[in-house]
Amino acid sequence: MPITFTPLTNTLGAEVHGVNLHEPFDDETSAVLRKGFDEYNLLLIRGVDISAPEQSRYGEVFGRIEVRKGIATGAVAQEPGTQYISNTRADGILGDGELKFHQDHLFHEEPLRALMLYAMEIPDSGSQTKWRSGNAIYEALSADLRARAEAVKCLHVFDYDRKDYSVEVGFSNLSANAKTALQPLVWRSPATGKPAVWVVRFSTADFEGVSHGEGEALLDEIWQAAESVEEYVHEWKSGDLLIWNNLALQHARMPFNAEERRTLRRTPLL
Repeated sequence: MPITFTPLTNTLGAEVHGVNLHEPFDDETSAVLRKGFDEYNLLLIRGVDISAPEQSRYGEVFGRIEVRKGIATGAVAQEPGTQYISNTRADGILGDGELKFHQDHLFHEEPLRALMLYAMEIPDSGSQTKWRSGNAIYEALSADLRARAEAVKCLHVFDYDRKDYSVEVGFSNLSANAKTALQPLVWRSPATGKPAVWVVRFSTADFEGVSHGEGEALLDEIWQAAESVEEYVHEWKSGDLLIWNNLALQHARMPFNAEERRTLRRTPLL
């Protein structure tokens, strides 16, 4: 059965059909999957029952698995290369709460290239994650706003010892687990040259190229423009497997009922 892709929106995402996750991937299959990932930036496979090693094998088609230590809550998962986003497991991380649009690990010199989530337990009342394209945001900016954004870098700061990951950070009272990195506000793909806006409000602490006040005002303008772009909203079901390009897409976790069980298996990729 050939692998096929059904687009999810006009700007990002495709559902994948015809993939057997229980067998090793040959070179041809891997090439088709990578081509689809490069084209759509987000790939969804619905209703699968896979183990942690099978998930890791699928992830390795797209990059090198890299679990970065630092999140204070939760023990290390037993399976190599695996984490759990969970409000019930002892080794769970980031189990509760809404997360605004962001990209993972801009506060590291090398942000994650991709992320994969596999839905193991989903609240009966529902759970949603949404994505939007950094390139679509760039295209939505005026010529003047693009030029201003191109000249700016953002200093991203994140302290893994903090308990509330939704509050914007600064430089005060940072722990030894804090990470900082200076990143371009407009990133370009080395392969295609395609631009994407990198805006994460809760981790941006300062700016290079403009004053702090001017930088904050610039982010406000970009954030407002970003509200106009198309989004893909995913309603999670158990057995859903989603991988996306963390450099090209922003994602956000919507509020859910924290009294109900929610566990997703996470594979981070460089």
